[in-house]
Amino acid sequence: MTTIDPARLEALGPAEQLLRTLLTHSDHMVHHRPGVVVEDASTPAGVRWFPVTHKDKVVYRLEKKGRRRARVAIGALQRDGRVLGASGALVGRYRAPGLFPEVAAWLYGQVAEVWRLDNDFAARWASWAFAEEHRDLKVALAALMLVQSRCGEAVLEDGEVLFHDDDLRAVGEAMCLLRRRDGRDLNPKLLLRVGELLSLQEVGEINRRLGFGRSARNPTLGRWPKAVRRWLRHREQNPRMLEGLVRAGYRRTVMQLARRVGYKPLNPQFFAILRWKQTQAGDGRRAVALDLAVDDAETWQGLSEAEICRRIVRTRPSWKRVVGLLPAEPGLTRAIVAAAVEAGCVSDADLVILTPTLEDLGLLEIEAIGDRWLRATEAAENTRAANIAQRVRRKDTADKLREAADKALQREVEKELRDLRVYCAVDISGSMSGAIERSKVLLTRFLQGFPLEKLTVAVFNSTAREVPIRHPSAKGVEHAFKGYKAGGGTSHGAAFQQVFSNHPPAAHEDALVIVVGDQQDNPFADAVRRSGVRPVAFGFVEVDNGWSNQVRAVEDTATALGVPCFRLDESTFDDPYAVSRTLRRLIASTPVGARKASTPLVETILNTPLLERPLWAA
Repeated sequence: MTTIDPARLEALGPAEQLLRTLLTHSDHMVHHRPGVVVEDASTPAGVRWFPVTHKDKVVYRLEKKGRRRARVAIGALQRDGRVLGASGALVGRYRAPGLFPEVAAWLYGQVAEVWRLDNDFAARWASWAFAEEHRDLKVALAALMLVQSRCGEAVLEDGEVLFHDDDLRAVGEAMCLLRRRDGRDLNPKLLLRVGELLSLQEVGEINRRLGFGRSARNPTLGRWPKAVRRWLRHREQNPRMLEGLVRAGYRRTVMQLARRVGYKPLNPQFFAILRWKQTQAGDGRRAVALDLAVDDAETWQGLSEAEICRRIVRTRPSWKRVVGLLPAEPGLTRAIVAAAVEAGCVSDADLVILTPTLEDLGLLEIEAIGDRWLRATEAAENTRAANIAQRVRRKDTADKLREAADKALQREVEKELRDLRVYCAVDISGSMSGAIERSKVLLTRFLQGFPLEKLTVAVFNSTAREVPIRHPSAKGVEHAFKGYKAGGGTSHGAAFQQVFSNHPPAAHEDALVIVVGDQQDNPFADAVRRSGVRPVAFGFVEVDNGWSNQVRAVEDTATALGVPCFRLDESTFDDPYAVSRTLRRLIASTPVGARKASTPLVETILNTPLLERPLWAA
C-alpha cells in the first residue's frame, strides 16, 4: 500500500508533503472513455478505474490481448450507476467520460494541504509547475491558487490601512492567462477543467474546511470566472487568436467557457468566428448578434479520396482536425494518411501513436514516411512507445519502439543524474512468492533508464548476489532477472554488505538507494553504515504481496540514517507518461551531499519567482 498512517502524515512538513504528492502516482484525473470504479485500498485515492463498454445494459470490461481488446462481461448497469454481477453483488460504479472525482479530490487535497502548511511555498510550487508537463497537477494548483484566501486584502489597525496582504490569487490568474511557446500553458480544455474541478462537490468540501467559501449549495470559484472573461476578451480583441483556436478544434470548448462565465462580447464578430448562432433568451435579455447569419461548419462529407488528399495538402490541418473532419466514407485510407504525414499534419507524438495503423497500411515501407517515423521514435519524449510495441506485428517495428522508449527514459533521467550513483536492491525472499513476477515487470520499465556505469543491482533473501545487466534496455533487464524465483528469508542488509560495499560511491558522488519489494525485515541501518554507501535518500517501490502488517524496515532505516524515504506507487509504472517524470523527480528530490553543482527539487521550487499576470491583463 502507498498510504501513510495518520501519525506519519501529521509529521510531514510542506516540503515533504509536496514531494509525496509529486512521487505518489495516482490515476489520471480525467478519462476520455467510459469506465467502472472499484474500491482499492492499495491506491492513494482508495479506488481504481478500468475501461468498459456496455450494450443493452450489460457492462463489458476491456482487456488487452495482444493488439486487440477483448470484451469480458462483468455485470448489469443499474439506473443509479451501480454495476451488479450475476449474483447481485456490487462490482463497481459506472463512470461516464470526464473528471474522475475521487482522484481529482485526492490531488486537490494534497496541494491544499501544502497551502495550509505554507502559503508562499504553495504559490512557488504552482509557479514552478506551470513550466512542467504534468497537466493534472497544473490544473489542481491553478484551481487552488484562484480560490485560496490570500487575495491582497488591506491589513487595518484602528481603521487605517497599514499595508496590503500578498495577492497569491494573482498566481492562479497568471497560470490561466500566460502563454508559452512550448505549449505547456493551460489550453482552453485545461482552463475549462479548472472550473469543472472547482465545481466538484468533494473539492467544494475541502474549500469550505479551509475557509475559502461558505456556501454549501454553490461551488467556490474565486477568480476563475474573472480570469476566463479576461482570457476571452483578449482573444476577441485579437481575432486571429480566436480563429486559431477554431482551427485547432477548440471551438466548442471556447463556447462552453463563454457560457460558464456569462461572457458578453463587444461585437457580433465573436459569434461569427465561432459560428455560434444566437437565439433570444426567454426573458428577452439578449441584444447582440440575434440576426447574424453564421457560416456552416466545414465538412468533408461527400468529397472523394483524391479531393480530401488535395484539401489536406492545401490547408495542412492538424491530425486531430483531420480525424474530426474525415467522413466514414472513404474513411482512413492509405492515401489520406500518407497525405497527412507528408504535408506535416502529423506531429512526432501522433506518428508514434499511429504506428500500428502505419504498419497495417504498409506506409512504413515508403522511404519518406519510414524515415520520418524513425526520426519521430528517436525524439520520443515518454515511454508510451513500449506499450504501442505490443500492438504491432513485425518484430523489427516492435524493437524500434522499445528502443525508442528506452532512449526516452534515459534522456529524461540523464538530465538529473549528475554525480549520483544508484543502488537497486530487489527482494526475492519467500514473502515475495506472490509478487516476484510483478517485480520483474516493474524493473523492465525503469531500471534501463540509469547508465550502467552508475548502477549497481542486487537481489537478496537471506543472502545477496549482484545482478549484472549486460545491455541498457528493457530486454537487457528482463534477461538479467530471468532465472530468479522467490524463496528464503529476508535480509535487506545483505545487499549492502555483500554487494553494494564492493562498489562504494566516489568522493564526489552521492548515493540513491532504490528498494523494490516489501518491508518484512528489521531495520538495517548498521549494515548500511558498514557498507560505506552513504545514501542521501531511499526510493521505495512497494510491491503488494497480499500480506498485512505494520513492519516498515525500509522507512525506519531511512529515519535512523537521517535521510528521506520516497515511496513510489506500483501503478506509476503502468503509465508511460509518469515513469520518466517520476524517476526524474525522485533524483531531483534527493538532498545534495557530496555533489556541489546540483540543486535539490525543493530548493529549486523555493527559488522560483512567483508568476505575474501578462501586461495586457495587469
